[in-house]
Amino acid sequence: MEHRKPSIKWLDKIFTPATYSVGATVSLQGFSLLGFMLLVRLLSVELMGIWAIWLTLVGIADMTRQGLVRNGLVRFSLLETDKRAEWQTAGLLLNVLMSCLLSMLLLLSACVLLWSTDEPMVRALVWLAVPFSILQGIGRYAETIQVARSDFKGIFWANLINGLLQFSFLLFCFIEKRAPGFMALIAFQGIGISAGLLFTLFYRKTYFRFGALKKEHCRRLFQFGKYVAGTNFFSLLFQRLDTLLISLFLTPSAVAIYNVATRLNGLLDLPLNGVSQAIYPKMAADFAEQATVQEVYGKNVRQLLWIQTPLTLMLVIAAPVLVDLMAGSLYQQAVPLVQLLALAGLVKPWGRTFGMTLDALGMSDFNFKLLGISFAVNLTFSLLLLPAFGVVGAAAATGLGTLTSIAIGQYFLQKQLAVRPWSF
Repeated sequence: MEHRKPSIKWLDKIFTPATYSVGATVSLQGFSLLGFMLLVRLLSVELMGIWAIWLTLVGIADMTRQGLVRNGLVRFSLLETDKRAEWQTAGLLLNVLMSCLLSMLLLLSACVLLWSTDEPMVRALVWLAVPFSILQGIGRYAETIQVARSDFKGIFWANLINGLLQFSFLLFCFIEKRAPGFMALIAFQGIGISAGLLFTLFYRKTYFRFGALKKEHCRRLFQFGKYVAGTNFFSLLFQRLDTLLISLFLTPSAVAIYNVATRLNGLLDLPLNGVSQAIYPKMAADFAEQATVQEVYGKNVRQLLWIQTPLTLMLVIAAPVLVDLMAGSLYQQAVPLVQLLALAGLVKPWGRTFGMTLDALGMSDFNFKLLGISFAVNLTFSLLLLPAFGVVGAAAATGLGTLTSIAIGQYFLQKQLAVRPWSF
């Protein structure tokens, strides 16, 4: 027995909540990337562009829905552990209502895509927009229940199952040399989400205990979450504005090329997102224990910088090889876009920590207002540079917008909370 204890402690240090959180993100997004590498060789450049536009819209809707529920449910569950079941009931109701609302927006977007192209595959987006959005929302809610307990192990296994199923379908299509339709792609996404959800309900069934529905809980959760949802909406719209504007000013083929660049840069966000998800509950707990903002802020910026900096430099150097490996020679125009976006992303640890700090302090309304300013800044740069320089102008606009917006955030952080952003 004495010989086993050091081994268990050693394993506990490796398999921390942050490790499982990163693993959960990497497992799903990693399989998504591998699937993309197969799909880009099966579909035409134009169809890949249409699919990229659809995924962008789905991503914006998903992050907005998560914003309404996730951070608020995590915060209130930590502050009032004896009322956790009641908070979970309020969160479930808001999640379902928001999923229904966003499904209507996705349906409208799918109709616009169908109207703007004569591609018959796009009809599938119209038929499946509503059920897919609701199913995805329920799956995300199951994740939130586990995040509120700082338990990421179940999320990791559920994402692994989800990602593996979707990748297996694309691998089969690639082996058979058969291009899948949008109907099949969305259907298998739904199958993957459903399988992961069923696993979660079985694996962590003790977490899913619900109490009485309290109007006050719904009101407080909505009041907190509406700003986070707005922040997430503008944040992702800020990140995806370039793709949306390219789809308006240029062609689906240009969207496909730009999508390769954003996919590769998305690799940098995988560990950043995973660690950030694990950091937030700890950050909220630190503030509940009266830790200073400067101390908490500086510690988390350092942690994210140690992850972001070496990965960014590796991506900039290896961009030509990685683009060829991911999408083939048809997409080599994406190389300078990858490098521009990666270098601009070096400041993301400050921006990410800034947003989490405000949410953990209950200042989500202030965070939302700053994101609105950031969106206006990025839109201005995009409208100036994209029409003149094409996809390179879009990447430059995104980079300049990111740098400017984070600088504005750090200025307000110093003025409002007396935190020195560069002292960490």
